[in-house]
Amino acid sequence: MKRIINLFFIASLFLIGFTACEQNEKPGGIPGMGDTPGELEVAKPFVAPEGVSIDVNGSGVLSINDAADKAELKSSMGWNFGNTCGCGGSFHGNNKFVFWITVNISINNITNSEKCITIPFGTVFKVSDPRAQNGILLEDVNICVKANHEKKCKVMLMCLNKGRHGSIEDIYYNILGITNSDLIKELLNYLKGKKIGIEHYIEISSSAGLKSASTEGLVKYKEIADHIQNAIWKLTNEGKSLSQEDIEYFQSLPDIE
Repeated sequence: MKRIINLFFIASLFLIGFTACEQNEKPGGIPGMGDTPGELEVAKPFVAPEGVSIDVNGSGVLSINDAADKAELKSSMGWNFGNTCGCGGSFHGNNKFVFWITVNISINNITNSEKCITIPFGTVFKVSDPRAQNGILLEDVNICVKANHEKKCKVMLMCLNKGRHGSIEDIYYNILGITNSDLIKELLNYLKGKKIGIEHYIEISSSAGLKSASTEGLVKYKEIADHIQNAIWKLTNEGKSLSQEDIEYFQSLPDIE
């Protein structure tokens, strides 16, 4: 009888272990990312402070020539780069670099005191249109809004659903919280504290917009963003893991001072 119980116990452990293995996340099978059905999963939901409302809408899809200088960046689609941050974009045919998801964030503080919020690194944004791409934020965004004031900023995101539309202007986004995907979090660990945001490579003024953008700075930013975006699409759409080359590239990026 004791032998039977022991065998049953061992079989149960094997079944539990097998089930756990089956549930492990795999590239190309992350819920809400790529072509995988389901909802985006978060480890820590984003909650705005009391008395603060946040609206997020698409800012259009900007495409620039590979050799673009600051003049083209400033004039393309009438963009004003003031209060711009984040990391996004990739190369896409005919030497074009495309900022797939750029969102306008409007923060309205209706209280009688200043409110400061942080939208943290690794936060996922769910898009209202299923034909468009969900996004992920790759750096902390810290914003303080004076009492009874509104503040706006433009934030670049990385895409999570290759092949879908970018951030067209009539769609909206919901800030969900920090991703719960182990595969994406592994990538985020390599990028944490690295200079990957566009503001590190293009000097930006909130009043005057784009002030300077050296060819060298633009080239470096586009190289970094393209590498990150394609690494994300490996995990979300292509069913591939990060390569050793990917990891070494991300580890070699300069640290934020």
